[in-house]
Amino acid sequence: MALNKLLAFCSAAVLATAAFAQNRQAYFADGYHGGIYGHYPLWHTGFMVDKLTQYPLWKVNLEVEPETWDIVKEKDPANYDRLRDFFTATLADNRIEFVNPTYAQPYCYNISGESIIRHFTYGIAKVREHFPLAQFHTYSCEEPCFTSSLPQILSSLGYKYAIIRNPDTCWGGYISAFGKDLVNWTAPDGSQILAVPRYACEGLEENSTWQTQSWNNSVNFINNCFDSGVQFPVGMCFQDIGWKGGPWLENVIRNHYQPSEYILWSEYINNISDKVIATDWHFSIEDVKPGLVWGAQILQQIAQQVRHTENMLIIAEKVATYNTIVNNAPYPTDKLDEAWRNLMLAQHHDCWIVPYNNMPGGNWASCVTDWTTTSDTIAREVINSAMSLNGCEPQTEPAYLTVFNTMGQPRREMVKAQLPDQISSCRVLDLEGNSIPVQILSSNKSHPELAFMAQVPAMGYAAYTLLNGSQQTDTINLYTDQQGCITVNTDYYSARLDPARGGAIVDLIAHKLGNTQLINNDDSLNSLRGYFYNEEKFFDSSKTPATITIEQAGPLLVTIKAQYQIAGSPCCQLITFYQNSPRIDFELNIDWQDQPRIGAYSQDKKYIKEDPKKAFYDDSHKLMLRFPLPDSFNNIYKNAPFDICASTLEDTIYHSWDKIKHNVILNWVDLYDKKSDIGLALFSDHTTSYFNSKETPLGLTVQYAGRALWGRNYKTDGPTKIKYALLPHNKNWCDSQLENHSNQWNEPLLARLSANLPPRSDLALIQINTPGVELVSVTADKKHYLARIFNASDRKQTAVLTLHEKPKKAQLISLAHELITELTPTQNPAGQWQIKLDMPRLAFNTIKIETH
Repeated sequence: MALNKLLAFCSAAVLATAAFAQNRQAYFADGYHGGIYGHYPLWHTGFMVDKLTQYPLWKVNLEVEPETWDIVKEKDPANYDRLRDFFTATLADNRIEFVNPTYAQPYCYNISGESIIRHFTYGIAKVREHFPLAQFHTYSCEEPCFTSSLPQILSSLGYKYAIIRNPDTCWGGYISAFGKDLVNWTAPDGSQILAVPRYACEGLEENSTWQTQSWNNSVNFINNCFDSGVQFPVGMCFQDIGWKGGPWLENVIRNHYQPSEYILWSEYINNISDKVIATDWHFSIEDVKPGLVWGAQILQQIAQQVRHTENMLIIAEKVATYNTIVNNAPYPTDKLDEAWRNLMLAQHHDCWIVPYNNMPGGNWASCVTDWTTTSDTIAREVINSAMSLNGCEPQTEPAYLTVFNTMGQPRREMVKAQLPDQISSCRVLDLEGNSIPVQILSSNKSHPELAFMAQVPAMGYAAYTLLNGSQQTDTINLYTDQQGCITVNTDYYSARLDPARGGAIVDLIAHKLGNTQLINNDDSLNSLRGYFYNEEKFFDSSKTPATITIEQAGPLLVTIKAQYQIAGSPCCQLITFYQNSPRIDFELNIDWQDQPRIGAYSQDKKYIKEDPKKAFYDDSHKLMLRFPLPDSFNNIYKNAPFDICASTLEDTIYHSWDKIKHNVILNWVDLYDKKSDIGLALFSDHTTSYFNSKETPLGLTVQYAGRALWGRNYKTDGPTKIKYALLPHNKNWCDSQLENHSNQWNEPLLARLSANLPPRSDLALIQINTPGVELVSVTADKKHYLARIFNASDRKQTAVLTLHEKPKKAQLISLAHELITELTPTQNPAGQWQIKLDMPRLAFNTIKIETH
């Protein structure tokens, strides 16, 4: 009897506990995602107001492309006014919040840090044109639009909170699971922002390839959260704009945990932040797990166009700023704003994940071409106008070459300039009359190009005199042996290219790195290897013969052309060695015949979107450029927006959606040997994936062709063309200043011909005297300029900036243009005016300098 009573008591206790758990409060963040470029039917504005009025407990987090409101105002003014009035009237009731004002909802990890900043600043300004009372406290997104430096960017913009999850749109990837209710999301520089994570208990949804478990507040998910110690569990789904369900849980899901309360994200964190202890999360870029179709030609070309335009706009702004501050020229604000607008549209996440989807006049990929072409045209106009200085192409000698350096450090580098048609040989003198080494490049005979060594101050220009005639110069040592191998000897390398092995580099001895052989055993560098599944075999260019010829030879550079085939398609690689630079440049061109199918296997007849295993995830079978270094090179570092990450991955191999690894190369990946203190950096002209395994220490993805997301057929429509570079170096990424070398590759010196000697030559607008601190961007108006700098090092540093003249005022400001502190310029012993400020590792700062 006593036992029965005990059992009855225990049963009652269990039931009471279960009932208590069922009555505990859960929360849900509903809202909308999209915009006029992604998807925004005009009826949706009135629909939102109607549903918000009909359901007084419903709340909407809005992630809408800011330019959408321009169109709504024009096309549906009545409902535009209704939405504005409703937003203003319900501010105190927390009914609507703008949670992602970025101009075109970029993924963030795949573009520059400066681009991310512009998406926020231009986007916030545009939203406030339409909703002046809008506040931006919490960042949240429905796509995986994250990167490791976001806490630093958000904090500087005035944000208080962030949401680090995207539960219902994980086609393109997701974030690591970590923590409970709240975390202190910590960026590499130490910046923190309070955030809701994808909980450690929040798994990926079964039988799905696009969801995590918090998308519908299921009973199982919420109870699992309570059991795991989450005190205030919250789910999330931002519906695509145009869905007609209204409140997500009641009208769409229906069978969900109750009670679930709709919340705005800022409201939710405000309410619980003093009730839970947030865990510090030192977030790595490898916690971002993106799964795009890396190697697909259409994505490759989008990434190349975006990268080129990013570089062009940064260069144009810097040259225009110099012209405004030094020469009193008007700053072309309107032109550059329009150029950034077009670039930002080209960085829209849909460009990268659904490039084939229809858009007015074409598809996303064709729109990217139009947008970036517009931006490039504007950038070239700005650059040409700012560098026109005193005249056009000269008709008589002497002529002058103006060379501009957009970086914050002085540079001594080779620069190229177009020559007048009538010049076939020439001499170049510096302003002291000294001869400069030159080389006429023969690849473009209709418009001859001159290469010469230039010494240029930081953020400024130098002038050189161009005369007819020739000068005696030595040529880089070249040797062709009886087997047809070509050996190139420069101050930096002895390199041998073998025609029997696809023209690949089979020896690379680095003279300034202790004559180290950088190629593993009897392997070869820069060869192509990939699996062509229709032929059911791997093809390897190092197993096929090539024709190798000398394309360029002179005192400054040597270019070797290697021509061969891969699976029946002609390939050409141009490999350039420099006498005065450790970088080796490559251009790869593959002229595809028919339609190759490249990847692990065919999914033409069995593509199932719910099946997590996909051929396009498997980089090991894609066509890849291989860089087999000695086994001791086993530490990988890679850059990301305002970040450099030491990889913790054993390899980058994965085959399914639920096993995604961060294998993204933004600008560079570095393979480093700690014992010898030597590394080799790989630079890419576009964001793509890199490969790393025990068998292949480093590879660059070149081509995938087959079925991929949503069963789309990713084809090769024309040749594949990419540029990449290798930089062997001593010491680690920080001490060898890899970020600086990458910037030099992306921001080459600019040379223009003019009839007259430009004024104020050799003047530096701003020079950074601290190694590792980079000049990210410079913009201007009539009275001041803004300089953004980045401490691209692994240690705290004092940045020392030398200015061209004493500033009227200097201030450290936030991205929201709020004053952080006044900066006091001081004079150094040489009489130059300088600004000093302490910077944490991997931190950026914005300095406002008033000149007049």
